[in-house]
Amino acid sequence: MAITNGATLATAVGNWLARADLSSRIPEFVALAEAKFNRELRTPDMETKDASFSITGEYVAVPTGFLEVRYWHLNDGDKNTLAFLPPDTQSGYLPDGTGIPVYYSVTGSNFRFAPVPDGTYASTLIYYKALTTCSTGSTETNWLLTSHPDIYLYGSLLEAVGYLYDDARVQTWYNAYRGAIEQLKRQGARQRWSGPSMAARVA
Repeated sequence: MAITNGATLATAVGNWLARADLSSRIPEFVALAEAKFNRELRTPDMETKDASFSITGEYVAVPTGFLEVRYWHLNDGDKNTLAFLPPDTQSGYLPDGTGIPVYYSVTGSNFRFAPVPDGTYASTLIYYKALTTCSTGSTETNWLLTSHPDIYLYGSLLEAVGYLYDDARVQTWYNAYRGAIEQLKRQGARQRWSGPSMAARVA
């Protein structure tokens, strides 16, 4: 059976566990695995671009599913880059007043900008976005489940271990999971850094 969405994933997890009484628990196993994926993975497939992110004040809500900034610049002629500044430093180091935003930090569910913007600024934000959940057992899917169903399967099986206690298959599932995760990380690194080397141009 192909694993293509939340429903087929739930069926596969149940088959591998060989426990017909766990159907109500399987969505929990998948959700816990997804939480782990979102904490650990930062691959090119997770990058989302917002080419018109509006900076309207000192605090602006982060996008839905935001995990981490990858790159950020103002949509001005020079594409001035916004630099990260830790919140404590931002509060204690920068002078009062307003101006063109130069720094950002993340405070709770908001970005904080410094200097405090003196107007509205359009920007391009590239950030890592959390996975669309497949834990509902429905037709939901995402790039990770589509391209790497083994990671989803083994990750969900591992989360079942806490419920099953002494399942002897845990080491097999763990080894398969860690191996697939590391392969995905190496693939992401190749995607980001592969290509022809820079060469000097002859005048």
